[in-house]
This record gives sequence, C-alpha cells and structure tokens, in this order.
Amino acid sequence: MGGIGSDKWWRWRGKKDTVEECLVVGMKDLRKRLCAGAAGTLSWTRTRSGITSSVGYFRINEDPPTVHLHYRRANKVDVIIPVRLEATPTQFNGRRWWFICPLWVRGVACNRRAGKLYLPPGAKYFGCRKCHNLTYRSCQ
Repeated sequence: MGGIGSDKWWRWRGKKDTVEECLVVGMKDLRKRLCAGAAGTLSWTRTRSGITSSVGYFRINEDPPTVHLHYRRANKVDVIIPVRLEATPTQFNGRRWWFICPLWVRGVACNRRAGKLYLPPGAKYFGCRKCHNLTYRSCQ
C-alpha cells in the first residue's frame, strides 16, 4: 500500500496528554450540591504517586448561574476561575446541567458545553477535552 514503514506512522507522532492523567471536575459530582450559595470541596488522591489534590467550589446566585473553582497550583499560586452553567431540557421535563468551557483558544472563547472539565499536568486552568487537546489512553 504505502511505502517502507508506512504501517508505523504512529511512532513519529507526538503523543497527546490523556484524560487519565488529568484532574477532573464532573457535573455528575456537583449537580446535587449546587443549590444557590452552595460551597464545598472535591478531593482526589493519585494512586501512583499518592498525591492528594482538592478543588474548592462555591456558587453565586447569578444569571447565568456560575460556579467558581478555587485551587492552588504548584503550592504557590491561588487560582479562582468562574465557570458558567447551562441547563438543557431532558425528555421527561427534567434539566441536565452543563459546564460552559471557560478557556480561550487562539483568541476565541470556547463556550462549549461539557459534562467534565480537565486540568492536565502543567496547565493552569480547567477546560474541556477539546481545548486541552486530550485523548484517551486506549486511543494511543
């Protein structure tokens, strides 16, 4: 088909970061906790390194509803990032809540709905999978 070595194209491609390496904030974890004025903490422990991480959150009763994520990066810099929320109707008159990605890519706001926001190693802000150019380990 191709030329010599064409079946090994993946060896020269740079590998992407994977979602398994990231800290993840999921709407599934927050949706029952997010009444107006709610606040709390989400914690993770990395199994390999044993490092514990946490993200604080608080919701301000605004229009549109907003959650503020508060975390410390590299044990030095405090980061507070506002993340808008959006609800879409479900089939049986319920609502499904989404994060609106807060990142800007090449000068354009993402504004994509996402069920999870990711913080890859070395990144400063949580964002959607597409903005951080993430993939799954099983795809590599």
